[in-house]
Order: sequence, then structure tokens, then C-alpha cells
Amino acid sequence: MRRRSLSAVVVLSLAAALAAVPSPALALSREDVMARAKRWVDLPIPYSQTFYRDDNGATATASTGWRCDCSGFVSMTWVTGKPGLSTRTLHYVSTVIPRELLQPGDALVSYDNHAVLFGGWANAERTLYYAYEMSSSASRNSTPTPDGTVIRVTPYPYWSWPADRPYVPYRRDGITGGIDYRPYVTSVSGANRYETAAAASKAAFPKGAPAAVVASGEDWPDALSASSLAGALRGPVLLTSRSRLPQPIAEELARLGAREVVVVGGPSVVTTAVLDAIARVPGVSAVRRVAGADRYETARAAAAETARIAGEPDAAFLCTGENYPDALAAAPLAYASRWPVLLTRPETLSVDASAALAAATPQRVYVLGGTAIVSTETAAAAAQTLGSPTAVTRIAGPDRYDTALRVAALGVQRCGLTYATPAIATGESFPDALAGGAMAGARSGVLLLTPSNRMYAKVWTQLAATSAQVGKPLVLGGDAVITPTVRTAIALALEPVRPPQ
Repeated sequence: MRRRSLSAVVVLSLAAALAAVPSPALALSREDVMARAKRWVDLPIPYSQTFYRDDNGATATASTGWRCDCSGFVSMTWVTGKPGLSTRTLHYVSTVIPRELLQPGDALVSYDNHAVLFGGWANAERTLYYAYEMSSSASRNSTPTPDGTVIRVTPYPYWSWPADRPYVPYRRDGITGGIDYRPYVTSVSGANRYETAAAASKAAFPKGAPAAVVASGEDWPDALSASSLAGALRGPVLLTSRSRLPQPIAEELARLGAREVVVVGGPSVVTTAVLDAIARVPGVSAVRRVAGADRYETARAAAAETARIAGEPDAAFLCTGENYPDALAAAPLAYASRWPVLLTRPETLSVDASAALAAATPQRVYVLGGTAIVSTETAAAAAQTLGSPTAVTRIAGPDRYDTALRVAALGVQRCGLTYATPAIATGESFPDALAGGAMAGARSGVLLLTPSNRMYAKVWTQLAATSAQVGKPLVLGGDAVITPTVRTAIALALEPVRPPQ
């Protein structure tokens, strides 16, 4: 369905069309766009680059109507100015958007080739959509007329296209309306990381908990190893500043009715003054510290304490101690299955990780991240410690977000987690997910990571593929952490597929 070259009439009228483009201040709703499209599709109108029709489909002139080709049709629905723009110039009045944000009234444009109006997704997998278009040829197999306006289910992004002219999603500047994301997500957030941690605790333990784990909210290493211990204690992970217990955390400990509180990390990370403040919280009867000389020894100590409470684990995670994303994704699994998160240096197995593996002898060790994160030699050393070359499995994707998806899939396969109540956090910072991972595990949900200001495409695809079982994802952090753009994409992945009205 390749678009024919512009006629001389179209070229001469281009300047007039651009001059007539309405200001984005003149609101054009999505409902208006789709109603205009449907009017022409219902007629239908034959394809032509030299004939013109008005809004109602009546014969018109170049000054009073719209060109009856693909870009003229989109121009008519977008009210760009008569007789319409071309596939070379539609971008003058629109903005490129990602596939994840497509809504009815947007368009897919192949430069100097073809343009179609997006009418909504046609299947739950979001691989088919309803295309409203002015077809020059391909519609002759799906409509009574050889060409013209048509609506049909089309594979995304289109049936075929020249390699150098891909179909790109565009949104008309100034268009109004669209999906309201608020009914589709539950925001778990506060004014800062401590309030967000308290909100995560409330979401996971609305009726309280017998115990809680507290770790530093100023750095990430100790909190990474806290999730399995929190699972063993059947309580949340809460965050604190180094030398002062934040008031929202003190209030949350009191609300929980937690009698036992375990602080993960040494005095240089969480001072004795914080432990004293915790001990003064009404209802708290025991406060103790689990710590080592550094992050590696603290992870080992947390693993040993988890095993003391819950028994020896049948699996463990081995993660780098130099960065946080991969271990964050493991938090729900560590919580639900009491699998410890052990930290190592990238190029050599840490002494403490080796000792923890030798003490626990898990049947399986999951190395998280690629070989640049945890080297092949380090993974081999873990296998040697366990005396089994097949005991170590690497889980890694091309980036932190893909790795998190793979870890989530493991959680569904091995740990009883589901996509029904996923938590979604930014992968660009750590505070919200430190407490959110334990929250997800307590609710038997996975943790998915995405950039703050755009939806990671594979996460969107996963949500769409499992939309029938997904309830309301728990989004960790406020709008500055997970932007409305990402929240809108979540809603669009979960919105039920509906045929055109």
C-alpha cells in the first residue's frame, strides 16, 4: 500500500495547508478525531490524490475540502488545515510518542510512504490494532470497493514497509482526552523515602506485624540483604537515617505493633542512637543488631540469622556488592522463600559469600547480572564451593530492567509469586524499592523495574500479556520518581481491549 508521489496540486497547496493549521490552543479531542474518521470510513470514500471531500464526505475543492489519500485522511481527522498535509509534513503538527502510549486518535506514519490512524488495540498482546485509513490498494481484499476508506485489524506497526521508512507513532499536538491512569494503579508513596517505606509497610501489613527489619535509607547494601530476614520474621523492611529515627518510621513501628525489631548494619551505618529510639517506640520489647565489618559480612550475618529462624535455604542469590539493581529485583523472592542475598566483588568471590554458601549448602545459587557484573570466575568459584558445577545458574538480560523481568519470571516459577499484584519501581535509584521489594514479596507479587520517565517496553509487554490476571499494580514513589507518562503507559497496558464503537 505504498503512497503515490505527491501531485503538483498537493505541492502547490502545501504552504496554504501549513498556514491553515489550527493552533494547539484550539482543543481537538480524541472523540472528535475518531468521530471524523468514522464518518469517512462509513461512506466509504474512494482513494484519490486529486479529488477532495469535505468533513461530511461531500465533493469539495482544494480550498474547501480534504485530499482523499492516506495523509489527507489523517489531516482531515486531525483538522490540520485544508487540503491536508503529507506523510512528509504531518510531523509539523505532531510529536513522536512510544508505542506504549498509543491511544485512539494517534497515528502511525511512514515518511513519504503511508499514514494510518490508530483506533485502539485489537488483542491483549498488543500486536494487532484497528487501523483507520485511506487505502490505495491493499484494502481491495477486505472491502467491497477496490480502494478507499477502511477500518481493519492490522499487525503492528503495519503489513509491510520500506526498510528506510519505518512506521513511527505520532500524537497530534494539542489533542485532549485520553485514559485516566488513576483507576489502574495504586500509588505507594510519601513525601520522602521514609514515608514511602512506611506506606509500603501499610500496603503489605494493614493489620500489623509481629516484627520488623530496619536498615539504612541513605545507602543500599545492607537493605539488600534484609529482605530474606524480613520474610523469616514475617514483617516489613523499614528505612532509617544514619543517626535519627524518622518520625514516619517510629509511627509505623507503633502502628504495626511490632514487638521485635532487627537493625541490619553496623554502628557506622545505623547508630546506637537509632536503636535507642526504636526501643522507646510503644510496644517494642526487643531490639537487636545483625551486622558485620562491611557489606559482605553483613549479608553473611543476615543469611545466617535467616537460616537460624527459618531453616537452611534451598537456594541463594549471589549479587554484586558494587551496585543495587539486580539484588533489588530479587527482594520479593528472597522474602517469600527466605533465600539469602549474598554480596560479592565482581571479579572474585568474596570470603563472606563463600563462607555463607559453605555453611548453608543451598541446592541452587542464582547469579544475578551479566559477566561484567559478576564474572565467570566468580560464578565458578561459587560452584566449586558447593562442589557442583551445575549448582549455579546465571540470570541476566541486556540491562537491569530485562534482568529484573527474568528474576520476576523465576519468582513465578519457583517462589509462588504472581503477576496479579506486581510492584513497579524505578531502576534509576534505590530507596523506594528497598522497602518495596519486601512489600511485594509479602503480597506474593513480583517487582518490576522501569526508567523514571518512560515505560520500559518489555515491562509494558509483560503487563499487557498478563493483563487478565493483573489487578492494580503498586507503583512505588511519587510522580517525580515514576512520572505520569509511565503511569499512563501502565494503564494502557492493562486497559481491556475494545472493538471500535
